[in-house]
Amino acid sequence: MINTISNGVTELYTKFAFLDVETTGREPGRHEVIEIGVAFIDPVTRGLIDSFALKLKPEHMENAEAEALQINKYSDQEWKDALSQTEGVRQFAQRLRGTTPCGWNVGFDRAFLETAMNRNGMTLESAEIDYTWRDIKIDFIRWTKLVGREAEFAPRFSLGSARRVFGVEIEDPHRALPDTIATWQVWQRLEEEFQKLAALVEP
Repeated sequence: MINTISNGVTELYTKFAFLDVETTGREPGRHEVIEIGVAFIDPVTRGLIDSFALKLKPEHMENAEAEALQINKYSDQEWKDALSQTEGVRQFAQRLRGTTPCGWNVGFDRAFLETAMNRNGMTLESAEIDYTWRDIKIDFIRWTKLVGREAEFAPRFSLGSARRVFGVEIEDPHRALPDTIATWQVWQRLEEEFQKLAALVEP
């Protein structure tokens, strides 16, 4: 559980919100979020509480990168019932109230999500989402350094590499919710590995 202070009031963020986004390209502000996956995790037990996925309809396909659409398997048919950008971001912000976001290379996700929230008149503070986002990729890099395997995974330290190390399977990569679940499962394994390392140095 994480305590923060906002406007003199102590708030309690009692859940981790593991998340991943798929986008129409690599530039926040120019490209758009088209899929969001979220898994709510108990930070103490590390267990799954709930999950959801949202599809958002792109408004500026003229800016989309063909490579990005191919990677995230975008199609007009699959996105025909998608939410508007405004409604999708509103639902995301509403459901993440009181959580601490986590993800793999989460700075990418944050750049897109905060940009979309700001565009629709929302901020992390107004949505009551923790401003501290946890990057599981950093945890993985730290682990590789501790066990002397940094060179094996550098420089990318990809989620795919971490999944292979810890035997985490994924049926539909580069979709928001499956990647989110995989990140949570990698984090579980990392926490177990850190506990083993800590036990080795205990007096």
